[in-house]
Amino acid sequence: MIVITRLKGFVLAAAVALTPGCIGILYRHTTEPLDENFRKTPAGVTKSGHGDVKEIRYYASVTWDTNGIGDIAKANGINTVYYADLETLSVLGIWTQRTVHIYGE
Repeated sequence: MIVITRLKGFVLAAAVALTPGCIGILYRHTTEPLDENFRKTPAGVTKSGHGDVKEIRYYASVTWDTNGIGDIAKANGINTVYYADLETLSVLGIWTQRTVHIYGE
């Protein structure tokens, strides 16, 4: 009897967690372009790099690292940046990681 009750509770919690409205609250992982003007962007990009900022927020916010496009380009020897993407990972709104991916030569 206890096992069935726990199983029902687990199924209910899983169903609530997997509904579309709750996914954005519990877990979010998205990638979006930082620029949408690709008119003069070449098709074959030879170099890429990434940098990320991590944040923990629980009554106070702590942020570290860098995701500046210039910093990433310099660290990876990229002189011309053609485009960049922003990848965001968030868990419970407590842990957030924003990664910028750049592509260029």
